[in-house]
Parts: sequence; structure tokens; C-alpha cells
Amino acid sequence: MSEYQCYEFVALDRPLTAKQVAELHAISTRAEISPTRFWNEYQWGNLKADPAKLMERYFDAHLYFANWGTHRLMLRVPQSRVDTKTLKLYFVGAQAARLASVGDYVVLDFNSDTEEPEYDGQIPGSLVALSPLRNELMRGDLRPAYLAWLLAVQAGDVEGDAKEPPVPAGLEELTAAQTEMVDFLRIDIDLVAAAARASAAATEDRVPFRRWLLALSAKGKDAWLRRAADEPDLALGGELLRAFRVTAKQKRSGVRRSVDELRALAESQAAEREKAEVARANKARAAAEAERQRRLTKLGCDVDAAWSKLEKLVEASGYGEAVALAIDLRDFADREKKTAVFAKRFETLHKRQLRRRGFFDRWKRANEADLGER
Repeated sequence: MSEYQCYEFVALDRPLTAKQVAELHAISTRAEISPTRFWNEYQWGNLKADPAKLMERYFDAHLYFANWGTHRLMLRVPQSRVDTKTLKLYFVGAQAARLASVGDYVVLDFNSDTEEPEYDGQIPGSLVALSPLRNELMRGDLRPAYLAWLLAVQAGDVEGDAKEPPVPAGLEELTAAQTEMVDFLRIDIDLVAAAARASAAATEDRVPFRRWLLALSAKGKDAWLRRAADEPDLALGGELLRAFRVTAKQKRSGVRRSVDELRALAESQAAEREKAEVARANKARAAAEAERQRRLTKLGCDVDAAWSKLEKLVEASGYGEAVALAIDLRDFADREKKTAVFAKRFETLHKRQLRRRGFFDRWKRANEADLGER
């Protein structure tokens, strides 16, 4: 397996200056660099810079993928836009999920490692799909932070007797970005489902948010207007929503389970899921078999016509449909205990259509594969 790495960085709040772009070109002459994005891939060698340092100085989001099993996501958020004290309750790991305060920013660092290499060269994640997590956190949505804590639990960074942080509402209904986060960081879906058992249902806060907004004092409204004037690029709606959610103290479970309890619940959840998957597979197989039997019964109403159709398909090079029909004729003969009759008629067809090697090669492979599965 050849070595493959991919680095992507994006600037979301404001574009890079010409000076900053020049500084990045000095780091890498091969990278695709614009005022909003840095992208490079390596089949050998490595990025001649520390991604954490690039995040501190230039960018708001970073995705890294290596085909030996490493996935990394980093998000940089202004300290003024999040409740850092609350976030620290969730970022307690030493490796998998880390939080660092750097100047005016908080940098969140998510890491997932596995010993199972990925061979296909496809990057199993998209920074476009993951970057909305940043806005969710800035709007006061703590589900990404709780998922980060689960990642640390999964990595063994949290002791078994440690209690979980407050469980945010809506873990059973993750956003698209949060679902992408679970997939990219390979967070155990059974662990997520176990945690969601103590998560209140997500509630629509649009109406109470409007009521809260209308109830603000004239002084409070003036303060928000001044902030909008001082920071014209500020996403004011998101900031207002975060302030409302902090004030409203979104409903969270009062139950504080230990890591060991969550792991036990996840094992139970996995057993239930696997049992349900087996039941669904059995049901699907039974339905497919019932449909096959109906098809064979219909075919048996005029077997000669089916054989005539098979030969016409072979003559017309309709090999895919011909192979499927031949298999049905074989199965009907098996069911009616007339395998010798089928073998004789098929041999006759073979002699008449000897030049149609494409069909007979396909038939041989399909027949052997089909019988091998039984």
C-alpha cells in the first residue's frame, strides 16, 4: 500500500491577506492556495508545518486524512462567541478531543486513529460538510461538544468511574454536520445511541426565542445594536440565539452516568441493533424467496415459451437477461425434480449457439457463484 495524506484548511470568517498567502506559499510550493483555502496531498513526504500553528495564525477549520488510519478535524472559534467554561466540561481527553485557548480564539482538536488502513484513496469526510459544526457551537448547540466527549471515552482517555458532562437535548436527532462528525471520527454509533437515551427531545425554540427577544429591555436592545454596528460581519442572529440559550438553560438530563455505565449500555445497544439487523435480513430473504417462488410458478405455466425466449435473448446478445432467465429455468427444474430435463435442453441450446461464448462464459460464472452461496 502506498502512503497517502491529505491536508485541507479553510478560512471562514475573513479571507487571508496577500501577505498571509505569500507566507503559506513559502511553506509549500505544491499546495493549492487561495485567500480562503489551503489544500495539498502527499504520496511521500509531509507538510513542512505544524497544522496547529497554521490554525492559530490563518484558518478556522482543518481536515486531515492519512490512509494508515488517522483522521483529524480542527475548528477555531472566537472566544467571545462561545462559552469556553462550559466547553471545557466536554473536552477532557488527552488525545482524542482537546481544547486550547490561543489568544482571542478557542481551538478544538478532534483525533481518530485506527489500526485498519484505508486502501481506496478516497477521503472519508468533507470539510464542507463538517465546518457547520463551528456555527452550531457558536449558536450554543452543545451536541458537537458531547460527541467530542464520547470520542474521548471511546479512545480510553476518560476513566471508567468518571461521570458524563451534561447531556444536551436532541442527541437522537443529530444534524447533518453532526452525523458527518460521527462518521468521519468513527464514533461508535452504539455509544451515541446509548448516550441518547438520557437526552431530551430537541424542542423548537423559535417562539420562546422571539418572546425573549421582544422582552429585552431598551438598554439591552441598544447594546445589541451597538455590537452590530461595531462588528458588521458578526452573525447577529446566531449570537442572539446563543445568548437566549444560555439564559434559557436548555433542558438537559439530570442523570449523570459513569463511563462504565455508558459502555455497558452501548454493548446492550449493539446486541439489540445486531438482533434487529438479523431480523430485517431474514425478513428480506423470506420476501425475496417468496417472490422467486411466484416467478418460478409463473414461468412453469409455459416452460417451452421461456426456453424459446432464452434462445432469442442469446441470439440477440442480451446476455444479462438471458443468464437471469436460465437461472430461473434451472431453479424451476430443481423444484420440480427435473434437473436432467434442464441439463438436456441446455446442452441442446449450447450446441445450437456454440458461437455465443460470451453468454456461456457468463452463465458458467453466475451458475457457479449462485450454487456456491447455497
